[in-house]
Amino acid sequence: MAKKFVKLATAALLLGAALNLPQAAQAAAPAPALHNDNATANFGDWYTGAIPSNVDYSKPVILFVQGLHSDYTTWTATDPYYDAAYNAGYRTAFVQLRDADGNGGNPWTNGPVLADLIKKVSAYYGGSKINIIAHSKGGIDTQTALVYYGAYPYVNLVHQLSTPNKGSEIADMAYSTWTSWIAAIMGQKDDAVYSLQTAWMANFRAQTDGRSENNYTRTYMSGGTGDDGFFSSTYYSRAFLPGEDDGAVAIYSAFGLPNGYSGFTDNGSERLSHTKMHYASKTWWQVKPRLTTASFAAIPAAGLTASANKTGLEGALSPVDEFSNNIMRGGAINGSATDSFQLESGIKSANVDIMTSSDATNVKLVSPSGKVYTADSKTQGTDETIIFNTAVHNIFSIDKPEKGTWTLQAEGDLDAYFMMATLDGGSKAKVNANKKVLAKSEKNVSFNVTLDGAKAIGKVKNAKMVKANKQGKSNVVQDVALNTDAAGNVTASIATPTEAGVYNVSMDVTAVNAKGEEFTRSVNYNFAVLDDKNQLN
Repeated sequence: MAKKFVKLATAALLLGAALNLPQAAQAAAPAPALHNDNATANFGDWYTGAIPSNVDYSKPVILFVQGLHSDYTTWTATDPYYDAAYNAGYRTAFVQLRDADGNGGNPWTNGPVLADLIKKVSAYYGGSKINIIAHSKGGIDTQTALVYYGAYPYVNLVHQLSTPNKGSEIADMAYSTWTSWIAAIMGQKDDAVYSLQTAWMANFRAQTDGRSENNYTRTYMSGGTGDDGFFSSTYYSRAFLPGEDDGAVAIYSAFGLPNGYSGFTDNGSERLSHTKMHYASKTWWQVKPRLTTASFAAIPAAGLTASANKTGLEGALSPVDEFSNNIMRGGAINGSATDSFQLESGIKSANVDIMTSSDATNVKLVSPSGKVYTADSKTQGTDETIIFNTAVHNIFSIDKPEKGTWTLQAEGDLDAYFMMATLDGGSKAKVNANKKVLAKSEKNVSFNVTLDGAKAIGKVKNAKMVKANKQGKSNVVQDVALNTDAAGNVTASIATPTEAGVYNVSMDVTAVNAKGEEFTRSVNYNFAVLDDKNQLN
């Protein structure tokens, strides 16, 4: 009877694993111990996890590195990786980067401190090589520490959980003309967000991926393709991102490390959001088998892809195609504010998110016939890693919206708004450019915009070029006059800015469809200009 019970229990466990069913609750790990190396702040502190009773010293130490605007509790709070590693017999450690003190740090700020912490953790555990699990931007900070600040001899492998290796279009949007108002009020723009713009990361990849230091540490990449449900920040953020994404990072970016190794996408039975990618119940079972003790110090250069061996600007010259089926608006609210946009017929639905920084601000939409729409829901974002996570989201879901001019009306004090309408149906705008990064010697920034089954008319409206600023300001450099060609496509050739930095060209393209109806699509193009030494700070 006992043997029969054991067989039945074993079969149940195997079936549960095969179906990816929830496992029995694990014991909570004791609180990690603080190494208070920075008495005045969190940046530079580190923690060591408790030694499990079932510790296996043949297993490598795991160092956890958190992402944008996060701290070490990423791994110890909700659905913690710490508990999973502890119960599996691993020794663990956690770091505190600049983000733990408020504003985030870019890779050049976090990298050297992380390198120092990696060396401390290795020494604390007897000098053995460690393995790193990094969420989101933590993967970029980790690569910086390994490649530029001498940490690679101390690390065996890295497992990235949804790292924006090629940046995130959401970071681009934080510096657009539509969002700069609300992003500045909410304090969401800092060095970390600045560095996650796609053009900044294109330059980082061009500088970094051909360096020999990459050959000594194996890096696995993984990504998600889900969100946290309708009305969540990750749901609406997906409209900014091309292709499959997790609400913060597109799959092409998560798997954008040319010398990296493919890990996994989602968890086999569930599409995961950016936040859930670091939930142990969702992804630990896929990370754990790769936490090998084998050394990868002898990875052959021939094993790298050709793009990994590109140096200088060569790796940043690939064409960029970005799509938009969105309409965006933004500005200040000092008492009241109004704005408008055009819709064509045949739109199946319009999901509109009007973000404000204050819950006291009231917003509404008025249709062409005068019908007034109030928000279906009004919630403050709680997703921990989204740039606009603290915004108040006023959500409108409109089936078969009327064609014509729609009006946004807002009432509030010392606030700002950012409206993002995602349309189901109608034409998509496609942005194509030769480059994301330009040398200062290049004369022109060139790109074009085409629309499915429609033609742009006249001059593009509200086209402005904005220079992103690390300190949270976006300065309008100039208005941009863009004309349409004979085929109704927008063509641009703008004089390259003389000042190095990251720029956004934000515009509304007004077009006419086959029915002769006017409509609008909002387009943003992000690019970088290097200085005389081909550097970008």
